[in-house]
Amino acid sequence: MKFTIIGCGNSGLIHAAKLYEKGHKVALLKTSNTNGRYFDIIQEEKSFKVKDDTIQGYGREYVVKPAMITRNVKDAIGFGDVIMVTTTTLQHEFVAQLIAPHVRDGQTIILVPGYMGSLIFRKYIDKDVTYSEWETTAYNGRIVNNEYVRISFYNPRNAISVLPVAKTQSVIDMLSKCFDNTRYARKHILESAFHNPNMIVHPIGILFSASRIEYSNGEFWMYREAFTPSVVNVIKAFDVQKNKVLQAFDCEPLDYFEAAKWRNEEDLNIDAMAVFRSFADSSNKGPSFINHRYLLEDVPMGLGLYVSVAKLLGVDTSIQEGIMSLASALLNKDLKSGARTIQYLLGKDDVAIEDIKKAITE
Repeated sequence: MKFTIIGCGNSGLIHAAKLYEKGHKVALLKTSNTNGRYFDIIQEEKSFKVKDDTIQGYGREYVVKPAMITRNVKDAIGFGDVIMVTTTTLQHEFVAQLIAPHVRDGQTIILVPGYMGSLIFRKYIDKDVTYSEWETTAYNGRIVNNEYVRISFYNPRNAISVLPVAKTQSVIDMLSKCFDNTRYARKHILESAFHNPNMIVHPIGILFSASRIEYSNGEFWMYREAFTPSVVNVIKAFDVQKNKVLQAFDCEPLDYFEAAKWRNEEDLNIDAMAVFRSFADSSNKGPSFINHRYLLEDVPMGLGLYVSVAKLLGVDTSIQEGIMSLASALLNKDLKSGARTIQYLLGKDDVAIEDIKKAITE
């Protein structure tokens, strides 16, 4: 198959590498100026190096040679059967408008992650397109010193949602051939959005470690340090409220740590907290500053969306709104004013629950 990857950061290049390894043709489309130096390097060399340190590929090194490495939107979107958007969700509006004139009937657009961004793309793209939203990535890793891409972690299970829901099985059938772990379905894009782990641990991890991050001069290890027993209590309290919302949309309740175990661990008999601690031990440093996408993205895009839906249901949002208020104070920036809300996604102020159920399925 032909894949166009939008976004040439860590996630984009890692998934491009895994697709290339499977024998698929890949085009890389650069739409921003971030990581510009490395993009220039791989564009000049027409390739990039990969080191796979996952259990499945430990020690393997190879070179990825994309069919196209470009900033030309028309060419890149015309290339792909599947368009995989790996930019931050903050860029969804921009990317949707950018690619809309070039999208054609029959393409599949994947958002990694989603936060119900499919509804934004639908505003601008008037084509017969299928959408898939992921709650997290299939693989983790990072660009190392503008020299190579290191793949450091493999999620044994990667759950996705599809819009319209009726096309779920056909998309699962397609993607499971591309990514071995991507053969599991959520009920709809709202379930994927609220199972996005970043919405919970990123803001909470920074919020309760802000002084440590600023004092440590880059020596902060978030997953190892931040989630002490008292902070875990906050996550569990968050889960209680979140699960009430999920149940209102016909989804089974699922706590954060159990969801993390399901994604991260082959053996589901292992205790969830033991899995989390093992993941923490293998994680990278960071963040090294407060003005980070862990707040700038996950607070307005994730928590903002969640709060707007939970309020319609009458579910207590005190924890989530408290996090949003304190994160805004930390940054001296109003993260609520530009938040993604269900009202914005549906294009009207007076939203009913049935409106949401229709939008996330049809």
